[in-house]
Formats: sequence, structure tokens, C-alpha cells
Amino acid sequence: MKKIIKLCRNYVWKRWLRQYKCKLAGGVSSLSARTTLLLEEGVLLGHVAIDAKRLSIGAHTYIRSDCVLTTVSSIGRFCSIGNNCFIGQEKNTHPSTWLSSHPFQYTNTRLSYEPVVANVTIGDDVWIGHSAMIMEGVTVGTGAVIATRALVVHDVPPYAIVAGVPAKVVKYRHPPEVAARLLESKWWECDMDFLQGLSLDDPEAALPEILGKHHDNPASYKQLEVTRRGCRVLPPESRREVGIESLNLQTAIPPSHPAIAGH
Repeated sequence: MKKIIKLCRNYVWKRWLRQYKCKLAGGVSSLSARTTLLLEEGVLLGHVAIDAKRLSIGAHTYIRSDCVLTTVSSIGRFCSIGNNCFIGQEKNTHPSTWLSSHPFQYTNTRLSYEPVVANVTIGDDVWIGHSAMIMEGVTVGTGAVIATRALVVHDVPPYAIVAGVPAKVVKYRHPPEVAARLLESKWWECDMDFLQGLSLDDPEAALPEILGKHHDNPASYKQLEVTRRGCRVLPPESRREVGIESLNLQTAIPPSHPAIAGH
């Protein structure tokens, strides 16, 4: 009977999410009991394991199946995340400076071990290749690309392409002046129909129009709250901003690629 109830609940809420162009392949029962998801319209999630306490995901982001999301608090708009990624791998779940790293030391003893955990934050327009791992506390800047099987242990600058173990910057997607203007434009805040009418294959040609008409073409997305208990549309006054617009975007940019001003 419990199995039938779970199947019915998943069916009902998956249909409800589809009216907002959202997908949660595993249904609400796939969420951790402690998890609250905040989804903008157009978010597509495969069979993903989500153990984050509170996670906001921006419009049009998709995450392929077999990913694990643990200590991550926000993922921006227009992100593309491949299969088998691990976002928010904890670094200090075992006490490496004690006699042993084994939990026997603080299981049914007078000792306790409670490591401090820092969340991952991911900007807008980020592409993460399959099987990449991002360690806890990392900030991934807007426009970054993380290569397949990369192990990310440090913050990733905006529009950087990182690869390797540990991941290092191998190049940037755009020259610094173009990247700075893209960040200034905040194009991900614009209406989709407006964006699709631009020269998207030529950012330098599209930027003047975005910068000139940004305020006339704002995107408007409903935000959905999703938990194991069900889903609801959040009223405008209670919505939380999706993304990481307060990022310090000058993190770890090599001298050969001048620092990009924050936005």
C-alpha cells in the first residue's frame, strides 16, 4: 500500500510540475526528507540524488541523471550539467587529525565530531561535463566550463574553462573585455523570445542590443517550492533570488587574463 501511495504521489506532482515546464524524473519521493528545492520554470532534473538542505535552481537549467547534489545552495540559470557529476563533495567528514579517521571514536562515546561544511554556489550559464566533481565551498563563476572528470577544489573564475585533477584554468571562453560586457549585460535576466532574436553565435554583435534593451525585455519566471510533501508556487514577495550575483568575480584569474570586474 505504501508503494502505491508513493507512486500516486509522484505521478500527481510530476504532472503538476510539467505545467511549469519542469521535470523531476525521480518524483518528490526522490528528495531527501530535509530537502527544499526552489525551482524556476523550465528546470529539468533527471534521476538525481539531492541531499542539499535548501537548493535553488534557475530557469532553463538541466541536470542529467546519476548526479549527486549535497552541499550546494544555488545553481544559476541556463546551466548544463552532464551525467554522474558530484556537486558538493564534503572534505572533512572524517577526523583526519585524530588517532583514527574511523567513526568508532565518536559513536556511543563522550566525543562528538561535527565538521564545518561550506556550500557550493554555481553561477549562470555554467557547463559541467559528465563525471566532474566539485568539492564543498567552491564558487563557480558565471559562464565557466568544467571539463569531463575534472576535480574542482578551488573557485572557478567567470568564463574560465578548467580541466584536470585538480582542475586548473586552461583557457577562457572570451577575451576579457567581452567577458566583462557579458557579465555587465546579465543577459540571463532577459526574456527568452528576445534572446532568440539576437545574433547568439556572435556575442559582440548581440551585446549592444542586450545592453540597450535589457530593461525592456525582462524575464518573468514563477518559482516553485518542492519537497517530499508536495509542491507549490511561491508568492512573489517570498521568492528568493536564484543565482550568485554578489560573487567576487576576480577570483584566481591569471595575470595573462586581466581580472574581470564584478557585476
